[in-house]
Amino acid sequence: MISDPYATAEQLGLMRGFPPPPEKRVTRANALMTPPYNRWSYQHMRTIYPSAPVPSAERAAPLTVESDAGIPSLEVARAEGGVIDFDGYLRESYTDALVVVTPDRVVHASLLNGMGPRQPHQMMSATKSFAGLLGLMAVADGLVSESDPVTRHVPELAGATAFADATFGHVLDMVNSMAFDEDYADPASGIIRYGQALGWLESPAGGPPADSLYDFLATLEKDPTVEHGQVFHYQTPKTDVVNWITNRATGRSFQDALHDRLWSRLGTDGETYVLLDRNGTLVAGGGLNAGPWDLARFAMMLLNDGVAAGERVVAPAVIDTIAAGASREAFAAGPDATGPFAGGDWSYRAQWWVRHTPGREAFTAIGIHGQWIYVDRAHGVAIVKQSSQPVSLDLGLDALNLNAYDAIIDHLST
Repeated sequence: MISDPYATAEQLGLMRGFPPPPEKRVTRANALMTPPYNRWSYQHMRTIYPSAPVPSAERAAPLTVESDAGIPSLEVARAEGGVIDFDGYLRESYTDALVVVTPDRVVHASLLNGMGPRQPHQMMSATKSFAGLLGLMAVADGLVSESDPVTRHVPELAGATAFADATFGHVLDMVNSMAFDEDYADPASGIIRYGQALGWLESPAGGPPADSLYDFLATLEKDPTVEHGQVFHYQTPKTDVVNWITNRATGRSFQDALHDRLWSRLGTDGETYVLLDRNGTLVAGGGLNAGPWDLARFAMMLLNDGVAAGERVVAPAVIDTIAAGASREAFAAGPDATGPFAGGDWSYRAQWWVRHTPGREAFTAIGIHGQWIYVDRAHGVAIVKQSSQPVSLDLGLDALNLNAYDAIIDHLST
């Protein structure tokens, strides 16, 4: 019996044997959000769920790795007081990979729980930030405007009051009004019904809430107490509408655009894929699986104002738009301004969380269970963290992670 709460998948014996013992099997019923099975499943999602590949680049771009000897010696402040050493931080935050980059090199890589530099790992809602970036790139290309009504591109949503009179910009910044509960611990919440509609979670006795992701989106209603544009409310289906509009405007799928616009130009060399619903529809709200080395290349491109290997990948104005953030008042008025995200120093722009704390400005992709791409352009540091935390939303670990990033950036800056 393993009593260590931070035990690795190997120590737990998950999916070992032919067949594995029933209590060690990772299945569709326990893979997505159930500990400790996610210690194995987040590195093997495509063995359980349908997926579509994102090919790597024809030619890999080399990564310069020069480890900074001081990072493993850092101490991280606990939110409740006191400090923890770096190894303890990695362990207590269920780290699978933590990679720190500057504009031209990798300066630290911790690969734990069996992770490798090219091993794909579930990124959960960090996927949303890629959908937002591709949406802004479509705006920059003149293919869609943030002022466009949602129904101009997706008339199928005319009956969904959460979207019918909203604009692309509303949905892009998650300020359209929608009655939807993102409580992963509530079996009757909207996010659980969403997972059931996708086929990622077991359906209730009466069958799934909808036959497909598209059908589910068409059922969503406006919150009668809030008008569009007033309040930021983080709700996953909004991202799938962003992706739907971008698909229509560009004529390209998420996976094709991710390859053509980003992965092929970044010199990626690992396995990447995105998860699909049970009908083969891509899930932009949380389906990306990518390796730490390729995510490091992506983060380095953002630090270099959109340039990778001497080639312009993303227009600087697009990155500036994300980094500038959006309404802090709308963020503070919503239910997500809690824990380390309270205090008025955060906003949400184009599916990215934006930190406005003086001297700590950054924009970040965040996914449940501990997935991060944290980008501090002013200090020239970005951090990729992939984890298998047992709890989907853990504000204490979010605070610990932010304190760790601050410690790393302070060290590299001095």
